[in-house]
Amino acid sequence: MRVPVRLLVCAVLACPSPIAAQNGGIVISQIYGGGGNTSATLRNDFIELFNRSDKAVSISGWSVQYASATGSSWDRTLLSGTLQPGQYYLVQEAQGNGGSTALPAPDLSGGINLSATSGKLALVSNATTLSGSAPSGSQIVDFVGYGAANAAEGSTAPELTNTAAAIRQSAGCTDTNNNRADFQGGSPSPRNSRSQAKPCTPLPATAAPQFSAASVTNAASFVNGPVAPGEIVTIFGTDLGPATLAGLELTADRLYVTKSLGGTRVLFDGVPVPMVYAMASQVSAVVPFSVAGKASTEVQIEYNGRTSSRVTVAVLAAAPGIFTLTSSGSGQAAILNEDFRVKGPSAPVAQGKAVIIFGTGGGQTTPSGEDARVPIGAANVAAPVTVKIGGVQAEMIYAGAAPGLVTGVLQINAKIPDGVAAGSAPVVVTVGGISSQAGVTIFVAQK
Repeated sequence: MRVPVRLLVCAVLACPSPIAAQNGGIVISQIYGGGGNTSATLRNDFIELFNRSDKAVSISGWSVQYASATGSSWDRTLLSGTLQPGQYYLVQEAQGNGGSTALPAPDLSGGINLSATSGKLALVSNATTLSGSAPSGSQIVDFVGYGAANAAEGSTAPELTNTAAAIRQSAGCTDTNNNRADFQGGSPSPRNSRSQAKPCTPLPATAAPQFSAASVTNAASFVNGPVAPGEIVTIFGTDLGPATLAGLELTADRLYVTKSLGGTRVLFDGVPVPMVYAMASQVSAVVPFSVAGKASTEVQIEYNGRTSSRVTVAVLAAAPGIFTLTSSGSGQAAILNEDFRVKGPSAPVAQGKAVIIFGTGGGQTTPSGEDARVPIGAANVAAPVTVKIGGVQAEMIYAGAAPGLVTGVLQINAKIPDGVAAGSAPVVVTVGGISSQAGVTIFVAQK
């Protein structure tokens, strides 16, 4: 299976703002913000916690913190106590003017006024007030964005109402680090530490990720070989990531690609790198620019805390590959014409017209590339670049970073040379004397 190139060109404004919470034993298991509102029965908002692990966990010194759907100002309630395996913990929050029923005896009371529709809630392992609209860090034990929140683990949980809470599935045991998958809407049913415990069935141990140097490939060509600074690679193996694909995510400011997806990280020389996607059988990531000048680099994959062996891969200054429409590494190149429309056999390109070719493995740029950064302007490939179409050298217009796409995507603007025969013409990109894969074509129109 080859993951389509469209995952590599996530439009900046369409990418969700991710939160990388720790996959710990205590989770937020229920959220309700309609307390005391019109048609509500319960008088108070509440937050419910749950210990899904098989060990007792102290939450003394921790806090639950809340911000509005797009806000960056956080209210907090300080926590105390210890949760046994399968035990719930009820935090009573602000009271409204309506409602007829009190909550069960809370384990702790605070005064946070939760939104009944959309908001963000974090479980934090200290009492320090969070900052920013999408905070991150090891102190965040769990994070839930619901409704129209601008940050979440994965996608947001469903929007709430005055009569509906967000309830974690499987009595609190489900935790895939995707709020949309983990929560469902339902009538609020607050549980406290005296409620019946619901120990979770232990999950089977996950095997450590496994892959070899031969399975590290250029993400465009799927050719195995040396890697280059800034190259997008696809690595094939087993137990590399989640069962379902976790796609590219951006940081809260939408300027950088995240370095963790679905519990998976790829490390070069021990340093995590930008992630493009992750799934059990393959992952895609961006080689850091720091490998420039090295003869080799060591690659590891970490999934849910289990780490593969170190695999040594050779390094070159460039390793160009061209993306194709079939995401197979061969056939029609992934190109756009001058009006940014996809071209192919049904829409050939005329001689003398400019095309935009997408690839990866161009190596270092000028100015120098920045790991994980979403390019916002032109940055030329540092090494000499040529393009041949139908065996004829094309006129180069630009070769460098692709503004608005993932760092590592190589954009080449060139003109179809005169004299190229109509039909399917081979296209080859050469960077610093190293050529892209054979078998890639551009369909040229009749004159």
